Amino acid sequence: MTVRDRTVRDMEMPNIKAVRAGSGRTLYVTWKGGAECPVDLRAFVEHFTIFAPLRDDDDAFRAVSVGEWGWNAHWSDTLEISSDTLWRLALEQGGEWLKSWREERRLTQREAAAALGVSLRMWRYYESGEHLLPKTVRLACIGFDATSKAA
Repeated sequence: MTVRDRTVRDMEMPNIKAVRAGSGRTLYVTWKGGAECPVDLRAFVEHFTIFAPLRDDDDAFRAVSVGEWGWNAHWSDTLEISSDTLWRLALEQGGEWLKSWREERRLTQREAAAALGVSLRMWRYYESGEHLLPKTVRLACIGFDATSKAA
């Protein structure tokens, strides 16, 4: 395998750089490339029996750490969530959040993208969950709301 092949493969495989617990059952995941995003695990831990210890125990949930080599979020040897699963959830939830934000303001994709300074093509990637929703776009949405209320 060439160096180029390894680099392409590594870029396609999500790897966690840092993880911290937020409110509720949300993790803030920082990926190897530097992107950070929230991942709501509420439904995930409710669905799978093995995660019962994390459902109601805030201290247990906050004890999350980056697993070996960054390939998972780790609580114990029997409680881990793979980086692939977290990446998939981050893509889905980011797209759903952005679409919901746009629809609540009754904007088209073109209008929302223009208002936030994002290309229409990237907006569609974010909304469809093809690309991770950047923290900067989330912050731009919050800024848009703040300036709209001030006007």
